[in-house]
Amino acid sequence: MEHSLLHGLQLCGLIFALGGAFFRLLVFAPVARALSPAEGRSLSDELDPILRRWAVRAALAGGLAAAIDIFVQVAEIQGKTVYGPVDFPMVWRYLTLTTVGRLATARMLLLLVMAAILGWSMPGQWQIGTLLGIAAAVAASLVSHAGALPTAGNTAVIIQFLHIIAAALWIGMLANVFFLTRTLRASANPDSSFFVAAIVGRFSPFALVTAGVIAASGIYSAWRFLLSPTAVFISPYGLTLLVKLSLLTLVLYPAFANWRVIRPALLELKASRSEPSALISRFSRLLELELTAGILVITVAGILGAISPPGADGSSRLTERQVHALLSPSLPPPKFIDPKQFVGALDRTEEDLRYSEFSHHWSGVFVGFLGLCWLGQSASTRTRPFSAKAWPLLLIPFGFFIMAIADPEVWILRTLSFSEALQDPQILEHQLGALLVFVLVFLGFRDARRSQDQRPLGYALPILMIAGSLMLLGHAHSNLGTSEELGTMINVQHAIFGAFGLMAGTLRWLQLRKLLPSWLTRVLWPSCVVGLGIFMAFFYREIY
Repeated sequence: MEHSLLHGLQLCGLIFALGGAFFRLLVFAPVARALSPAEGRSLSDELDPILRRWAVRAALAGGLAAAIDIFVQVAEIQGKTVYGPVDFPMVWRYLTLTTVGRLATARMLLLLVMAAILGWSMPGQWQIGTLLGIAAAVAASLVSHAGALPTAGNTAVIIQFLHIIAAALWIGMLANVFFLTRTLRASANPDSSFFVAAIVGRFSPFALVTAGVIAASGIYSAWRFLLSPTAVFISPYGLTLLVKLSLLTLVLYPAFANWRVIRPALLELKASRSEPSALISRFSRLLELELTAGILVITVAGILGAISPPGADGSSRLTERQVHALLSPSLPPPKFIDPKQFVGALDRTEEDLRYSEFSHHWSGVFVGFLGLCWLGQSASTRTRPFSAKAWPLLLIPFGFFIMAIADPEVWILRTLSFSEALQDPQILEHQLGALLVFVLVFLGFRDARRSQDQRPLGYALPILMIAGSLMLLGHAHSNLGTSEELGTMINVQHAIFGAFGLMAGTLRWLQLRKLLPSWLTRVLWPSCVVGLGIFMAFFYREIY
């Protein structure tokens, strides 16, 4: 779980740092040179520190994520969590004796050096930073799924490298367009709107071409890794790819609007020197929507790189019997399985699997009612008072249920101490989930202090839903002593959990930011939570 999320953060850091360097050299500098010397120098003095600051932050975030990921990787190899004691000799062997370790070290150092170079004013810093970012993209491509292909690996690595570079030239540079637009909107400079128009005119051809490169390279990668169309729906890799493509639609909508409507209007504005009125404001909102979805797309793409694609032998995908089981709903089981029947067994027994289904089904009941409460609070004024009071109370027993039932060896049987539980990745994830529920309870009781349009929970709720869902997309049960077939089925279902949660959190964030129509989002985001509860309560399976 931690490795997958860190993989996404590394990719985000790399793309936005490299995108900042590309933007400074390919867009900002040429536009500034086209102005009069006085105007160009004035805008460069005002805006260059902003570009440098965001590029440094991105490179530093990517480098630190790569550094932390090294320790997480070693802990996962040992079947532990990163929260336990660090085995430094093992870390050193991983870094020096494995190709993956050496490439991870190279990517980490390249990004950290890039942050240092861009952080200090020096001649040629942007050119040097660009070269360092490109080298980090090469390292990332070599350690990706493309680098592990047994045949035509060099072609796949090149395609992966082009995919990363194209993302930096589009989404990475787009972030800088957004930052500059937001800054110039508040600027007293009368020429700021015309500078924005010039920036858009210079940036748009790069975005158009690189969008095509991303589409072509993505199609190639999907063809190489999915092997068959049905694998999209029956493998963790394929489902995560669907999540990425769903988010990509939120990128394409504002991108198309900017290209077909805003860009021509801005170019006309630049030529006529007329007043911008509300055009810049609308452009900024569309940029924010495109950038928000773009960040999530890149993060999910990074997580996708940490998920095993389906194999030619049928591995890492569901069997026909598993598909039939998942499509056959059943009521939550009323009978509680005594955990003494299976705790301590070397392999997962039937009682263990039934116990897991019991916990997931009844968790789904809680989640479904929680979504209904949020739907009632968000979409109906008649049910709003009752729903606002009901959902925090509902979460209290749900938090205790997760804490106790998910890991009976900790709280029911007490065969593991809390410190020992920290060493188990799966137990730790479940207990953190319970803690998160209690955090929501605390925030829920304070929710009455918020304005009505900020309820429930304001920005805290979508942030928690998005972060938790991203971790669910990379949630793996491959180290539980289960068969690969069962592990794939569990991972597929957790990918579905993550998809519902990520869509709910994203739509709620966009509603709060007023980037999509409220009449639509206020119904859709709680409906996604209800959908998650229905799937967990009636469809979750480990026995088939």
